[in-house]
Amino acid sequence: MQSRIHTLLLGTAAVVVLASACLFTVDTTQQAIVLRMGQPVSVYTTPGLKAKLPWPIESVQYFDNRVLDVDPEPERVNLASEEGVAAKAVEDGGGEKAGRSGSIPVLVDTFARYRIVDPLLFLQRLRGEVNAQARIENVMNSVTRDVLGKASLTQLLSSQRAVLMQQIRDRVNGDMKERGVEIVDVRISRADLTEQLRDSTVNRMITERREEATETRAKGQEKAQQIKSTAEKERTILLANATRDAEKVRGEGDKQAIEVTTSAANQDRDFYAFLKTMFAYQTTLAKPETTLVLSSDSAFLRYLKSQNAAPR
Repeated sequence: MQSRIHTLLLGTAAVVVLASACLFTVDTTQQAIVLRMGQPVSVYTTPGLKAKLPWPIESVQYFDNRVLDVDPEPERVNLASEEGVAAKAVEDGGGEKAGRSGSIPVLVDTFARYRIVDPLLFLQRLRGEVNAQARIENVMNSVTRDVLGKASLTQLLSSQRAVLMQQIRDRVNGDMKERGVEIVDVRISRADLTEQLRDSTVNRMITERREEATETRAKGQEKAQQIKSTAEKERTILLANATRDAEKVRGEGDKQAIEVTTSAANQDRDFYAFLKTMFAYQTTLAKPETTLVLSSDSAFLRYLKSQNAAPR
């Protein structure tokens, strides 16, 4: 009886040992490749219980199925100047000069996220995550220098920054796709001017903005002068036309007045003479300080004479 129990226990232990040697589990965060004498024979990208031949005939190598990070050290990159290809060294105080003519050196801190999409190709080309991260860092640094070397500081600090990151990601992805890796995202987390160039670059940008403001102001003044000249011309024309029309209307009025006056004089010459003389009295004698020296028989005073008194 005891021998049977011993045999059963030994058989059970052998089954357990054999099962543990032939079965393995792939977690939801993992991918696995079964290696037979160092050569891959099976690839498992879905989780669950899997089978293999016992070690040392077959072994299992696991790879992460999640999105992984790569964070290279900040690197100095030479940006293109605002003038594009114009060669220009940084001025002010004989400080540090640009790495190449017309460029602006900055410290760029980038990071990337990647995923292993082809474990077999990843194993054959990169062997592991350490090599993968080193390869991605090298490619990222090279591509970043090339892409940002054609961009200006204004582009890097504006909405065009997203376009630059897209270009870097696509180019790094093109290299890493052949190694079973997909670059999910590339980000520029920080971009700082070197300490020696920060003040001189800011001063140069201020000078450029002032020049643009001066040019814009000059164009505005020129436009204002054109508008004033046009308005003055139109005003002169309007006044000339108004004066012409007024003279024309005045001439017509004078003509009608003369006609009316002539008609009235022809109807009653004595009354007309009396009325004109009264108006002359009103105009001449209205002011007390007015002094007239006239003879007593002057025609101008004929309507002021009475039958019994001499004129005063």
